[in-house]
Amino acid sequence: MSSIVVVGAGIFGVTAAWELARRGWDVTVLDPGSIPRAVAASTDVSKVIRADYGADALYTGMARAALAGWDRWNAEWPRPLYHQSGFLLLAREDMTPGQFEYESFQLLAREGQPVRRLMTEERASRFPAWPVARYPDGYFNERAGWAESANVVTHAAGLARAAGVAFHEGDGFSHLIERGQRVAGVSTSSGHDLRADIVLVAAGAWTPTLLPQLERVMWATGQPVVHVDAGSSERWRAPQFPVWAADISRTGWYGFPALADGALKIGHHGSGRRVHPDDPRVVLPEEIDRVRAFLEESLPDLAGAPVRSARLCLYCDTFDGDFLIDHDPDRPGLVVAAGDSGHGFKFAPILGALIADAVERRDQPWLPRFRWRSRGPDTREAARSNA
Repeated sequence: MSSIVVVGAGIFGVTAAWELARRGWDVTVLDPGSIPRAVAASTDVSKVIRADYGADALYTGMARAALAGWDRWNAEWPRPLYHQSGFLLLAREDMTPGQFEYESFQLLAREGQPVRRLMTEERASRFPAWPVARYPDGYFNERAGWAESANVVTHAAGLARAAGVAFHEGDGFSHLIERGQRVAGVSTSSGHDLRADIVLVAAGAWTPTLLPQLERVMWATGQPVVHVDAGSSERWRAPQFPVWAADISRTGWYGFPALADGALKIGHHGSGRRVHPDDPRVVLPEEIDRVRAFLEESLPDLAGAPVRSARLCLYCDTFDGDFLIDHDPDRPGLVVAAGDSGHGFKFAPILGALIADAVERRDQPWLPRFRWRSRGPDTREAARSNA
């Protein structure tokens, strides 16, 4: 039986460990916190699940496959953790070729997906919270929604345990064990040696810190996430107020319907700010101010809503916005699965198989996009704002 140590128990690490155990591997997962770890990007109330990727057919196809997986998990798990509330994509100008919203709509429509361009009257009646004058165009994607991300990680970890995965919680990574030119395991921060045929580093924002040779191709950035109190009004809940993106490729703003307790999450998918993953997670006053300014312009009835909580969500950004899932060509025995670039969680149902295929060097049509690569042009993921 082949053995593997997985460093990191976020959504990349947990799904990979689960899948590899199902394939007959002896799997050990190492994580410095409890699972789900509070500071991990995967550990949040919600993540957007969508196949809207501009003209990018590869990610669109992957997301559609993942959506089928979310449906399967909903049917198999004790309760649904994916909620198909739909996704409202708003544009500040008429959608035209080259724009993220236009290209997303066109690609999904050509593939027969349930997307509908919204005319002014329908917008005003169906989604009344959004000012038509500010967002005169856009579309609604019925086949999208959000997932309870922390609960997904928790349940997937439970399934991995049931499949035989051994978890070492509360023990961190110290260094790689090397035998000659080959990586042969991991030494932990508590002084234990975990030896294995393969080491898979899937440590999210910590990956370039643990493997400094990757610092030129990936790094940690902080993105503010704020929950405001929307109260008990149904106008802030689906279906009137679904998952949304407010001209995201130019502004970066996106968010969710209010939860049962009134908490309404607003995030920013932008260039972020460089951080060290172990630094204090502080949302700056000016970042809260930007949220307020956005609400005043776009959702004025929420402009004065109290802030319930604020969190700095960390991305592991790559220079081109694509994941890195491959063997290290210079260090046999080492595989990296990282570089979520802020858009990885939606692929949870297919991530484990994708990473396991990379570990086992199987042919897989999506993997060439995520191969080991050197720094090149910074093209970034399609819906990444410069704001």
